[in-house]
Amino acid sequence: MATATPKPFRAIVVGGGLVGLTAAHILSKAGIDFIVLEKHSSIFTSRGTQLALWPQTFRIFDQLGLLDAVRPILDWCKRTYVLSAEDASVRMEDYTFDIMEKQHGYQVQFTQRHEIIKFLFESLPESAKASILLGKAVDQIIDEEDRVTVVCHDGTSHVGSIVIGADGVHSRVRLLTHAMRAAVGPEDLPEADQTPFMTSYRLYFGDIPILPGLKPNTKYDATHDGMTSQIVYGTEKGAFGIYEKLETPTSKPKRYTEADKAELLKRWADFYMAPGRTVSDVDSFRLSDAGLINLEEGIIDDWYWKRTVLVGDAVRKLEPHAGLGYNCGVTDLVVLINKLRKLLLCPNEDSSSSNGALPGTQALKGLFKSYQADRAEDTQAMSDTSMKTVRMLAWPDWKYRVLAKYALPYLPLTSIAAKTIIGPLVADTPVLEWLKEGVLPASAMPWKHHPKL
Repeated sequence: MATATPKPFRAIVVGGGLVGLTAAHILSKAGIDFIVLEKHSSIFTSRGTQLALWPQTFRIFDQLGLLDAVRPILDWCKRTYVLSAEDASVRMEDYTFDIMEKQHGYQVQFTQRHEIIKFLFESLPESAKASILLGKAVDQIIDEEDRVTVVCHDGTSHVGSIVIGADGVHSRVRLLTHAMRAAVGPEDLPEADQTPFMTSYRLYFGDIPILPGLKPNTKYDATHDGMTSQIVYGTEKGAFGIYEKLETPTSKPKRYTEADKAELLKRWADFYMAPGRTVSDVDSFRLSDAGLINLEEGIIDDWYWKRTVLVGDAVRKLEPHAGLGYNCGVTDLVVLINKLRKLLLCPNEDSSSSNGALPGTQALKGLFKSYQADRAEDTQAMSDTSMKTVRMLAWPDWKYRVLAKYALPYLPLTSIAAKTIIGPLVADTPVLEWLKEGVLPASAMPWKHHPKL
């Protein structure tokens, strides 16, 4: 495979989490020089909740040569039971997992966030691992006509051609791009730019074994006014979560205490999470410390500024019930790097900087604008799906309660949505145009995009 660009072009990826490590894989395959700046002293600091991998992401893993290697850390669900949190009566069975596999050939599978981070790092080529720099918290971005400089808190500076902000929901790169656009210091930005996402729900979560009386490879969703609980079981173990609606939505981050966790547990202790299993019962089997986090939601308006562009949770934060967040970040990278590689291989006469060798700022801004435009419709649809999913389970008002209790159990709305809304979105997801793909598994819904080799 030909190298896409000479070494003077360098991408600086900020953030060594899921999307940042995936960027390292794709840039390495594309032959584009890069470094990853990670603020923590270790790649393996993330804990978090379970992570879902959707069919469109498995296609990219196949192209990157990761598909067979990732399978040992993945698990799966067969069906979902939706039940009342008050008395554990089952309202409906949901076969969306089966539908998705038949439609697209791949299952929706899941794993622990820390396991996929470890996998993504350890499966990188040694040269790519050497390009991941730790302890590099970003202080400043200096955007010039023919280069961009990232200044880190430890005093080091890193010069590149573009910055890719993959640093998550509390993105420092996003904050700095907003500040550069407004020509003010980050601290002088309005609150809507400093913390652009709103939190309506929070999540208490932990890991559990498969409890007696409950089925492996099964998901249990319990519903109630302002609260839903979830148990996701794989073959041998699982995880649980309690999603609670906040009294007042907020954009302010919050760190919760052990007292906050205890208060939440006391409030819902006697509500059911599965047949015969209450919240307090399930929590008593917890295998490790519990977490309590806010679940931000939203999409920002501006995804780039001059030589800096945002991807993943820096752009949009999705409520995790549908498990779409990481998958949307992967698609961001696919669209962005497809366009970048094409520009570097086939620059037009107006795209070069003053030295005539590399894309200038105007060409890169045009590329980033095109990237955002290509991702806008899919991003909005995925966001809408995620927002509706949690609200159909933890009812914020009487309309959702009526729909969930009296319509969903008797109308095949979830299967209809899988076939007419989510399915077409998945099937329309782009792939890396310049990498081979293995033989696709049989699927009822044809994929729209394929490598252009």
